Amino acid sequence: MHGGDYAVLALHGLRSTPLELKPVLKKLHLAGFTVDAPHMTGYGFSENPETGRWREWLDEALARFDFLASRYSQVAVCGLSIGATLALAVAAERKQAISAVGALSTTLYYDGWNTPWYRSLSPLGYFTPLRYYMHIHETSPFGIKNERLRGWIGGQVAAGPLSLVGASSLSLPALHEAERLMRHTRRQLSKIVSPTIMLHSSNDDIASLKGPRMVKRLADAQDVRLVELHDSYHMITLDNERDHVAALVIDFFTAQSVAVSMPTVSDDD
Repeated sequence: MHGGDYAVLALHGLRSTPLELKPVLKKLHLAGFTVDAPHMTGYGFSENPETGRWREWLDEALARFDFLASRYSQVAVCGLSIGATLALAVAAERKQAISAVGALSTTLYYDGWNTPWYRSLSPLGYFTPLRYYMHIHETSPFGIKNERLRGWIGGQVAAGPLSLVGASSLSLPALHEAERLMRHTRRQLSKIVSPTIMLHSSNDDIASLKGPRMVKRLADAQDVRLVELHDSYHMITLDNERDHVAALVIDFFTAQSVAVSMPTVSDDD
């Protein structure tokens, strides 16, 4: 969605589509931002069961950022869930070139209250023949607190392989690569120097506040904010507080644009 000279690279969650970001992306565009929400090979949803490597995901995101940076005066990066993990990894590599970071439901650990106990065993299963057959199926509440929307998504999950919140199940290779990306990003947090806002539910069913609190503690940026939400689960871009989420991201990105654009006033003026 083409807008002004300030672009936003928006990264959706693992094996999902940009639809889960649509309410935020639409408002960003209406606010004058150019929005780029790529569907990346081996990362986004596909009928093809093959999953790319985490480094391939990151390299594609970096290439997309570089493409935008060559055409727009400012580029922010924003992501949801594992997309937020990718966004932080991009920020760690591109440093000052990033105007701002929006990390939504940052997933540096799968440790939410609805995470299946057996998900922790998935790395072990990856190195056995189970990797070709075992899938972790999405279960209610599907990251959604809003009961009406949750019911609708439940119908989608039951009917086919894809819902508004992503794939109905995740393969062991996909989960294994996600774990590797999370581990890499945790090690790179001190390299993040761009202004960063993290929005995270205190009731997140997939990832607890441990991850974003780690970012706030370790990132080297002067402005790192953590805003806790209290009426949503993991999918904060779709849930009860989606309008509030969009407004916070827009305000933060806009503030960084103003900060960059303002002339420096010397003591002699």
